[in-house]
Amino acid sequence: MSRFIKNISWISVASFFWLAGIKISAYPAELLSTKQNSQEENYRKGLEALKAKDTLSAEKYFKESIRENGDAASHVELAKIYLHRSTYYSRNLAYENLQTAVLMEPDNITYKYLYADICQSFARFTAYDQYKQIIALDSNQTDAWIGLGKIKDEDYSEYNNSSRVLGDDFLAPLQEYADKDFYEAEKFYKRTFKIDSANYNASFKLSLLYEKAGQPQKGIPVLKKLEKLNKADKDIFLCMGLLYYKTSKMKESFEAYKKALAAMGEDERKDFAFNSVKMLLKPVMNDEIDKLSDYELNQVIDQFWKISDPLYLTNYNERLLEHYSRVAYANLFFSVPKMGIVGWKSDRGEIVLRYGEPEKLTRIRPEMGGLAVGLKTEIWNYHDMTLAFTDLASSGNFQFSVPGTETDKVRSQYAGDTQFYAEYLRKARFEYYTPKFDGPRFDVDYFLAQFKSSERRNHTDLYVSYGLTPADSLLKAVKLDMSHTAAIYFFNDLSEEEINKKIKVDSLEAGSVIKTTGGKPLYTNVLNVTSAADSGYYSFELLRDKDKGAAVKRANLRIKKFSNIRLDMSDIILASDVQTDKPEKFCINRDGVNILVNPTKKFSKEEPLFVYYEVYNLKKNSTGLTNFTQNVEIRDYDSVNKTRFEKTLDDMLSIFGKKREEKIALTSNYQTEETNSKQYFQLDLSKVKTGKYLITIKIKDQISGAETSASIVIDWMN
Repeated sequence: MSRFIKNISWISVASFFWLAGIKISAYPAELLSTKQNSQEENYRKGLEALKAKDTLSAEKYFKESIRENGDAASHVELAKIYLHRSTYYSRNLAYENLQTAVLMEPDNITYKYLYADICQSFARFTAYDQYKQIIALDSNQTDAWIGLGKIKDEDYSEYNNSSRVLGDDFLAPLQEYADKDFYEAEKFYKRTFKIDSANYNASFKLSLLYEKAGQPQKGIPVLKKLEKLNKADKDIFLCMGLLYYKTSKMKESFEAYKKALAAMGEDERKDFAFNSVKMLLKPVMNDEIDKLSDYELNQVIDQFWKISDPLYLTNYNERLLEHYSRVAYANLFFSVPKMGIVGWKSDRGEIVLRYGEPEKLTRIRPEMGGLAVGLKTEIWNYHDMTLAFTDLASSGNFQFSVPGTETDKVRSQYAGDTQFYAEYLRKARFEYYTPKFDGPRFDVDYFLAQFKSSERRNHTDLYVSYGLTPADSLLKAVKLDMSHTAAIYFFNDLSEEEINKKIKVDSLEAGSVIKTTGGKPLYTNVLNVTSAADSGYYSFELLRDKDKGAAVKRANLRIKKFSNIRLDMSDIILASDVQTDKPEKFCINRDGVNILVNPTKKFSKEEPLFVYYEVYNLKKNSTGLTNFTQNVEIRDYDSVNKTRFEKTLDDMLSIFGKKREEKIALTSNYQTEETNSKQYFQLDLSKVKTGKYLITIKIKDQISGAETSASIVIDWMN
C-alpha cells in the first residue's frame, strides 16, 4: 500500500510542475511500459490461478499486482477470494478491498454492485448509498432499484408490528417508521417495472411485500404476468398459492400449489408434502410413526386429509390447502439459507404448521442497558395461547424463548418458557384449524330422519330436510336467488366413503315455505338416500351458487338396521303439514303420504304441528287386523336432564306435596290392516307454556305384547 501512496505523491508533484509551465517527464517511456507489463502479468497469472482453483497462488499474484500498481481490478479479485472463505475476518478484508476499488474507480458500476452487496449485512446505509450512486450513473440499472427496494423491504420486516421498551415495560410502537419503509420499498420495486415490466426478482419480492403488509390481492396480478410470460417457477407458484389462499380463491390456490409441486425436485416435493405432515402427526402417533414404511405412512396421511376435509362438495381439500399455505408461508419467510434452515423446520415454522399464523404479532426491538442485553423477541398471540421466539445470534433464526437467569448477559424479553409450553402443546393439541371457504360460512336448520326401506330389504331410507331463509340467500334483481347444491356424505368407522349423494337445486318453490317462530319464511327442501346399516359419521353440506357461501353439518351416525320380525319403529318427524295429495319434491314422500318437515323443530300456536312416524312388524289377529296402543308422553325437557342435585331437590319438594316436573300423557288405540303402519296426527300444545319438551311415543302391540318407543325434542314458542 505504501508503494501506492508513493505513486500518488509522484503524480501530485508532476501535476504541480505541469501547472507551473515546467516541462518534465513523469516516467520514462521505458519504465512506464515495464510497469504496465508487470501489472498485466501479475493480474493475468492471478486469473489463471483462479481458473486452476489455486486460490493461494491467485491471492499472492493479486497482492503483488496491488503492491506494484495499486490496480482496482486486483483489489476486486482479492475481495472475491476473501468472500469465498466465509469468515468474519475474511469478510472484513473483502470489504476493505472493495472499498478501495470503488474509491479508485468511482464510475465502475460492477465494483459498486459488489461493494453494495457486501455492505448490506452490516453497513446498510453504505449499500443504500451505493445503489443510489449506481442509479445516478445509469437510471436503467434494474438491480440497483431492486437493491434499494430490498433494503427498505427488510427495514419494513424489521419494524412492522415492532415496539421498543421504554422503561417500566412500556412499549413504544414503531409502526410509523415501518409504514414509510413499506411505501419506499413498493416505490423502488415498481420503478423497476418501467425498465423491465416483468422483472422476476422485483415481481417476486413485491408480491411477498404485499403479503407481509396484509395486501395479498395486490400481489396476484404481478405474479400472473410472470406466469403468462413463462417466467414462473416453483417459488412463484408457491407465492401465488399463498396469495390466492389469503384472498379466499381456493380453486386458484389449489391449481397454483399443484404447479409448484410439479416444478419441485423429488426430494423437495417429499419434504414439502410428506415430511411436513409426518412432523405434524408425530405427537399423535409417537414413535410408531417412524416404524411405518413410506407406503404405510402415505395411507395414514391420506386418511388424515380425508377426515380433515371440511367441505367434500368442492374438488379440493380446504384443510390440505391450509397446510400447503402454512408450509409455503414458513418457507418463504422463516428460511435461513446461510444456515441451511428450511422455514417449516424452524421453531416459528413448526408453530405456523400446527396452529397457523398468529392473530397478533409483536416484535420487541433489542434493548441495551441494565445487567443484560434484551434480545430481539417476537411475541405471538392466538385466541387462547401466547408463544415467544428469540433471535439469539441476530441470524434471523428465531428460537423458542426460554427465561434467562440472573447471570445471563443476554436474555429474551419474554418471561414465559415457550420451549416447555410448545412441548406440552404438541401432545395436548397437535394442530388447530378453523375452516376457510371460497365464500362466507352460514348456518342452516336441518333434520335427519331414518325409516325402514320399503323397496330394498335390510336397507334404511335416510331423509335430510333443511330450510333456507331469505337472510341465508341473496337477492338477485329483486328476485330471491336460492340456487345451490346440497349433498350428504357418509363414512364408516374405517373412514371409507359409503354415501355420496348430491342434488342441484335451481330454486325453491312457494309451496315449500313454512312460517318460523320469528315470522320469517323458511324455504324447505329434502334430500334422500337409501343405505345399508352401518356406523360412522356423516357430513351434510350446502354450497350457494351466487357467493360460494357454505354450510356444513357433521355428526356421528348409526344407520339403523330395522328388524324384519320384531316390533320396530322409525324416527319421529315434526311437520308443518301432512297431506295425501300428489307427491311434492320438497316433501318427504312415504308411499303417498307427503310430510312437510319443519327442520327447526320450533313451533307455536300460530303454526300447525303434525307428528309423523311409522311402526313395523305388527302382528295380526285371527280377523286379519293389527291391534296396538299409542301412548304420547310430553315432558319438560329440562326435567329429563336434571342434575343429581336437582333431582334430590325434587324429592325433597315432593315430601311437602309439591312437584316441579309436569307431564302430559295421551293414549289411543288403533286397528289396521297393514303390519307396517304409517301414523300421523295433529298435536295441540296451545295451552303449554314456552319451553323445550321431550315427546316420547310408546307403541305396544296388544297381540304379541311387544313394545317399542322413540323420542324427539320440540322447542315450543307459545
